[in-house]
Amino acid sequence: MPVLQDIPIKRKLTAIIMIASTVALLLVSAGFVAYELATFRQTMKNDLLTLGQFIGDRSTAALSYKVQDDAEQELHALIYRKHIRTAAFYDDKGNLFAVYPPQASKKVPPHPYVTGTGADIERFESDRLILFHTITDDKDHSFLGTVYLESDLQELHDRFFCLAGIVLLFMVASWAVTLLLASFLQRVITRPIFDLAQTAKAVTAEKNYSLRVAKYGRDELGQLVDGFNEMLGQIQDRDSRLQHAHDELEVRVDERTRKLREEIVERGRTEAALQQQFVRISLLNQITQAISDRQDTDSILHVVLRQLEEHLGIDLGILALFDAGPRTLNVSALCVKNSLLAKKFDLREGGVLPLAETDFERCEKGQTVYISDTLKWKTSFIEKIAVIGWRSVVAVPLMVEEKLFGMLIAGRLQPQGFNSGDSEFLRMLSEHVALAAHQARLHADLEKAYNELRLTQAAVLQQERLKALGQMASGIAHDVNNALSPVIGFTDLILRGKYALTDDLKKYLGHIRTAGEDIAHIVARLREFYRTREVNEALQYLNLNTLVEQVVDMTRPRWRDIPQSNGVTIEVQAALAPDVPRLAGIESEIREAITNLVLNAVDAMPKGGKITIVTRVIRHDGSQNGNKYPVQVAVDISDTGTGMSEETRRRCLEPFFSTKGKRGTGLGLAMVYGVMGRHEGNIEIDSELGKGTTFRLFFPVRAATREAEPENETNGKVAPMQILCIDDESLLRELLKEILERDGHEVVLTDNGQAGLAEFRAARQLRRPFDLVITDLGMPHLDGRQVAKTIKTESPGTPVVMLTGWGAFIKEDGSGPEEVDGILSKPPRSRELREMIRRFNPAQNGHTNGKH
Repeated sequence: MPVLQDIPIKRKLTAIIMIASTVALLLVSAGFVAYELATFRQTMKNDLLTLGQFIGDRSTAALSYKVQDDAEQELHALIYRKHIRTAAFYDDKGNLFAVYPPQASKKVPPHPYVTGTGADIERFESDRLILFHTITDDKDHSFLGTVYLESDLQELHDRFFCLAGIVLLFMVASWAVTLLLASFLQRVITRPIFDLAQTAKAVTAEKNYSLRVAKYGRDELGQLVDGFNEMLGQIQDRDSRLQHAHDELEVRVDERTRKLREEIVERGRTEAALQQQFVRISLLNQITQAISDRQDTDSILHVVLRQLEEHLGIDLGILALFDAGPRTLNVSALCVKNSLLAKKFDLREGGVLPLAETDFERCEKGQTVYISDTLKWKTSFIEKIAVIGWRSVVAVPLMVEEKLFGMLIAGRLQPQGFNSGDSEFLRMLSEHVALAAHQARLHADLEKAYNELRLTQAAVLQQERLKALGQMASGIAHDVNNALSPVIGFTDLILRGKYALTDDLKKYLGHIRTAGEDIAHIVARLREFYRTREVNEALQYLNLNTLVEQVVDMTRPRWRDIPQSNGVTIEVQAALAPDVPRLAGIESEIREAITNLVLNAVDAMPKGGKITIVTRVIRHDGSQNGNKYPVQVAVDISDTGTGMSEETRRRCLEPFFSTKGKRGTGLGLAMVYGVMGRHEGNIEIDSELGKGTTFRLFFPVRAATREAEPENETNGKVAPMQILCIDDESLLRELLKEILERDGHEVVLTDNGQAGLAEFRAARQLRRPFDLVITDLGMPHLDGRQVAKTIKTESPGTPVVMLTGWGAFIKEDGSGPEEVDGILSKPPRSRELREMIRRFNPAQNGHTNGKH
């Protein structure tokens, strides 16, 4: 049973005996009680039957004569029978005749016999014993009636409890006796078992196999004790042999353990060395990878020192490049781990360290210099390091092609701070660093040479472009100026003449003249986009607001009339600051720059939009943003057009760069840039695709170095002269004749060089030589140079003035013919022409040309 498995055997035996005896007693007691109860039940039935017979015999008369009172008296006599609960008489017909007690008539069951007579009935029910007894006459045995008796079972219950008490007392007494006997008798079995268990426990705890168990008999327990003792003897013998073997094994194990420890120590040293070597190789690889991505020497050297400080634990690191001339070390990278020591160390990056003061001269031969204790060295640099606190230093040369390229100096705070492995690692590292730094220097030199070459190529290319532009300008200047001369000249004549012109006509004619003169300026400046302004170049004071208003009026056909004819609306809005000061500059150039920007804005809005021109004044300190002028005037030209990409914005100022296709020349913004440069201003461009562009022009407000002469007519009279004009352009000849004849001069016109020389010679023969010859340069068959040379050969005193479309270029580069006394540029201005005539007028200068 699981309950008895874990309790001591003594209690286990006692419990078994007690359980067995208890079960036996219970079986005996149960049989006894069952027998007693069965016997008592039969006795109760017999007693009740006897009582029924007695009452029936005494009630025969009452039943025979139907005397109910006598019958009830008979039943009432049962009052002394406490266990009788109900009694009754039935007549011979089975009807209820008398009842006891009287109130129990309803509890009396009906007569059980259908025929009125039958055998007696006795039976036990759940809580009662009932009896039906037939009453007969003693004489004739006729049926008189039936008596009914009902008894409770209280006597049976009392009998059961009495028997249960007797059984309980008997079992308690039996338990006591059985427990005493079991406690005494179980020792026969438990004592040998206890001794066996105690001995086994002692052997297990003490490992003493010499113990034995006492034997108490020759039964099974005795045999068990003999077997156990014999087993202990065998174990004792085996243990002694094992102990001897163990002792020998201990000696062998100790010897082997000592050897293993020595091997482990040696292996640990080897593994540590390998691990250190692996770490250093990994660090070397890491540094190599870090410097391989860099192309500048300073970055490489700083990365190396940072890696050494983080992974090798150096407290001082110096990387210096060697200068073989003065034999110095130029410190390129420096790291000091301790910030307090860094403050004491006066050597900084960029510093110079004489090699002779370092005691590292052996590095020139490729040798590593290791100073284990700096306190034992007397050179100035080592003493300085020792005083600051670095007690050990190693210097490793950076060799390139067996020559000293630089030096790596590492230091630590403790003496003997570097072992041979550290020195070997630094030596290997120095080879990679030297190679990388040398390659970086070569790369830098190559990149510098490449950049210089690229800049030279760009400059050459730019010069070629400008040269080509100059040549183009020279080619078109003559034709353009010839075409402009009648426009500007006749417009000027009309404006100066006494004509009844309205104010609007005068304004329009002024615009025509100004536009023509601006075109002439454009042609003259085609070769000088980036020409710096000459110091003595004439400047005039001008008002930027006035120039903006002129540009808006002059460009009105382009931004209003032409777009409106195509169904496109462009609005121009000017917001001009009222306090804009006058600035010194070249009016035609600035007007041309603003005009170019406005026309570009119109081209950028093919679907219409808005152009905004704003002028403003900027005042700041002279040192702010590098500006040397405290006041600047700015003009912003903004549009809502297509805008520019970043690439276009970056290149838009280059000559010949255009996004307009065949409609653009790529010269407009380049001219604007040149104008700003000559006026010491600058230009800013903000643009975004789809959102428009803003150009900002900044002009410094400065004093005019030499103000341009006003274009006022000279009121002084000039004596009439006889002038020969030679030009192949008929309109220009007519213009010159009109201008000169208005001043009272006599003018002879010819359309080529041969005809001009013929007139010149004919006049000399008639002794009426010309006072002045004005000739064009470019003419067919006989050009202006040849004409001038011939005239000077034949009449050295006759002034010759060359009127040419290349006049501006000839004046600039000084390439005019020696025979020419003066040069006028086309288109001719009345003022310039009169000044030139005044210069050579005999009456003004007091000399003759030889005709007198």
